[in-house]
Amino acid sequence: MTARPGDTTGTLLLLDATAGTALRFSAPHRIVSCFRIEDVTACLEAAEEASADGHHVAGYLAYEAGYAFEEKLRDLAPGTSDLPLVWFGVYDTPDPMDREAALALLAGKNARGAAHAPPPTATVTGLDMQQGDYTAAFKAVKAHLARGDIYQANLTMRARGDYRGDLGALFAQLVTTQPVGHAAFLDLGTHTILSLSPELFLERRGSRITSRPMKGTAPRGLNDAEDASIAADLARDPKSQAENVMIVDLMRNDLSRIAVPGSVQVSRLFKVERYATLHQMTSTVDAQLEPGQGFAACMARLFPCGSITGAPKLRAMEILHGLETGPRGIYTGSIGHLEPGGDFRFNVAIRTLVATPDESGPSGTFEIGTGSGLVFDSGAGPEYAESRLKLAFLENPLPDFALFETMAWHPREGYLLLERHMRRLETSAARLGFSCSPDKIAAELAARADRFDAPRRVRLELSANGRLRISDEALAATPPRWRIEIADTPVDARNPLLAHKTTRRALYDGTLKRMVIERGCDEVLFVNREGFATEGSYTNLFVKRSGRLVTPPLGHGLLPGTLRAALLESGRAFEAHVTLDEVLGAEKVYFGNSVRGLVASDIQSRPSEDGPERGR
Repeated sequence: MTARPGDTTGTLLLLDATAGTALRFSAPHRIVSCFRIEDVTACLEAAEEASADGHHVAGYLAYEAGYAFEEKLRDLAPGTSDLPLVWFGVYDTPDPMDREAALALLAGKNARGAAHAPPPTATVTGLDMQQGDYTAAFKAVKAHLARGDIYQANLTMRARGDYRGDLGALFAQLVTTQPVGHAAFLDLGTHTILSLSPELFLERRGSRITSRPMKGTAPRGLNDAEDASIAADLARDPKSQAENVMIVDLMRNDLSRIAVPGSVQVSRLFKVERYATLHQMTSTVDAQLEPGQGFAACMARLFPCGSITGAPKLRAMEILHGLETGPRGIYTGSIGHLEPGGDFRFNVAIRTLVATPDESGPSGTFEIGTGSGLVFDSGAGPEYAESRLKLAFLENPLPDFALFETMAWHPREGYLLLERHMRRLETSAARLGFSCSPDKIAAELAARADRFDAPRRVRLELSANGRLRISDEALAATPPRWRIEIADTPVDARNPLLAHKTTRRALYDGTLKRMVIERGCDEVLFVNREGFATEGSYTNLFVKRSGRLVTPPLGHGLLPGTLRAALLESGRAFEAHVTLDEVLGAEKVYFGNSVRGLVASDIQSRPSEDGPERGR
């Protein structure tokens, strides 16, 4: 074990991106670490002693540190390693930050010239198990399952890759697109750890201890309806439920080793959580701690988390050691923070990469683990695909577009339909992984309005990193009737971005600009590939049918406009299929948005033979 006073290595950021809070640890008094399995327990005890002395302790345990806690596993420990089995910094009080400040600090760490630098990237270049290798290991696990040696195993593999750009900026980008509750960024000097973990291993608050294992995965859908269907299917999927229950039972058993008898309980079972590239099933187990059970004892009895080993845990760890290609390292270990007084919170270090910077500049290589839980009815193909799916978060770049809202402000009414605009913006931000602070936006809109004394058209633009830009101009008068042309390019109703107001609107803006020049219209009507009328370039469509307003359903590929939502909620309009033929023969046609209201409109010309289909 080493304790090196004055070592400044070890800046650590722990981020709960879902709650919007962060803790930054810097300039440790000393670093407590070890490379040898026989020193692991002493390291944990030293960390606990530092906490008892009033210090904050933060760092990690590598997966292989778990071999220290069982005599039969100690011979499995790796002989050498680039990184310690245990690493903790001992700190004064950390700096609390909100999410935006923490990410801005990281992204701007090397700010000189960063404004003109390309976005950072991380690209997987290879796996240590190809499909054939994985299938062989999979069959070996299945043989153990068939014999009853184990009833679940979490088979993992390692991916290698290259990154380009500043690692702080890369972490900020990944957290922006993948908000998770247990993220961590740790600079070790020779290596940097970036953890995008959504999974809680252990959290102690007073005498209560909680674990939230994660088991069960499904991909995201193209839209909210597909997402809801996929999440519902995952929640009742027998295989996912079986895996989840096995791990819940394992965690209950582990917690019983440190808990007051009879206090272990499952407070939530089979909750499906939504992330940017996938859905995950979680359950929550908690207990009342026995007096005298401190940090070192809790880790010795529960680490590593059963969700990433299998069950029974020890036998699964033995089997997996013989099948996986090398040590897992920090992957499936744990990263977290031990507070003065003994409370702590540690993640399960999944979705965690270890980067090795090049000496020549802001680029280098990385390694990241991935895997899935195997039970008797698992298939090699689906499990290999699931393992690869879990790497998709690396290559889900920061969106190159912004969200925006356009609103009218009037001296007496203020911002029209402001609550609906904010609700839509927040919904899109959550769906697309944008950083969004409603309180900040509301404050800036209010400050802007203090300068107005006449009607204004106000545009609010939100970047993926949370940067806000607001502009305004005089609100021009609306013509009493609009002239409408039919767009000659159909829209794809399955494009998920059509449900969000984004700056990626080349088709809409380009078509309107061209038709204004060529035909002198005020707005254009778009039709989807199935021939149904959808919306205007910046308005929603309404037609009069039997004395009531009808507007197309969102599933046909259109924006959920705020005026549209208000009319639907009030009962003045209802959703129904609207064909192009109905628009052409309608009693009355209107286009509208919150800025202009409903505007009576005339279709100027009929579609050409080469134009959109006329519907069915």
